This record gives sequence, C-alpha cells and structure tokens, in this order.
Amino acid sequence: MRFGIRELIFVLLLIATPVASYFGYFKKHNEDIASAREEITARQKKLAQLEAATMRVKDLGEEIDKLAQAIEVFEQKLPSERETEVILREVWELATRHHLVPRSVRTDKVIEGPLYSTLPIPMSIVGNFDGFYSFLLDLEKLPRLTQIPRMNLQKIDSEEGHMKADIVLHIFFESKPKNGAAAAGKARL
Repeated sequence: MRFGIRELIFVLLLIATPVASYFGYFKKHNEDIASAREEITARQKKLAQLEAATMRVKDLGEEIDKLAQAIEVFEQKLPSERETEVILREVWELATRHHLVPRSVRTDKVIEGPLYSTLPIPMSIVGNFDGFYSFLLDLEKLPRLTQIPRMNLQKIDSEEGHMKADIVLHIFFESKPKNGAAAAGKARL
C-alpha cells in the first residue's frame, strides 16, 4: 500500500475532526455545564438561607407567643388603682407579723406610665434585722409586682440586732388608658 498525498489529507482530516469537535462543540458544552453547576450551587445556598430564615420566622412566632403570655402574667400581677389600699394593708400586716414596727408609712404622688403606674410608698420600719430580712423575703413572694429602689439601714446602738430601715416601696398597678394608649400598646403585640 502506497502512502500518498491523498491518504495524508485523509489522515489529517480524521485527526482534525475530533479536535475541531472539541473546540467547536464540547468545550462550549462543558462551559455551559460548569455554569449550570455554579448556578445550581448558588441556588442551593439561597435555598438553605431561605430555609434557615423560615425556621427563624417560626421561632420568632413562638417567641412572640411566649412574650405575649409573659405580658399577660405581668398584667395579672398589676392590681387596679383601687387595690393599692389592700396592698398597703398587706405590707403593714407583713411587717407586724415579723415583729417590726412601722413608724411611718405614707404614699407619694403616683408616677404615671403609658400602660402602668407606680405608687411610691416611703416607709420607716424599726425592729430586729432578722425579722426585717424575713419581711423582705415575704415581700418578694407577694403576688403583686413590687420594687424597692431605695433602702437605708441604720443600726440602733441601744439594742443588739435592731435597726431602723427607711425604704421606698414601689407598687405597680394598671393605669387608666389615656387617649387609647393602652389599646395601642396591646395592638402592637
């Protein structure tokens, strides 16, 4: 068999066909496949982010429900303004039960808030420190919201273990709505 120019051109065409196919078709097709894979990866990342955001939204819904329940419990502990006299009597009886002598108890001006108000009650109590400590523990257990923002303790030198306490007790109670402020506050929840 003779190998001539015609055979050489035929062999070159046979070799050029796959090379041309690679550059003309397969290379472009491979680039398209790589681009599609990158797009799929990007969309999967976005999908994962969306799923995470969806879970957070569900968690936020549950968290809002829990906070709404906590607000309801808080509001149940707020007496009405008429009940402040009852609470004042409870505090007085609590002090005498722990063998403390309330020297002065008076109410100050009510501090108004949008949804609740605060009634400051300055008190002066004399007695045994152990009784005073028990009084504070029982005061904390009251079903109403109370706070002691100021307290001044002085030792009575004439009797061992006795002291005088000047405290300001804040009692929180429901405010009367002003211009729909309470309704607007509840509507936000």
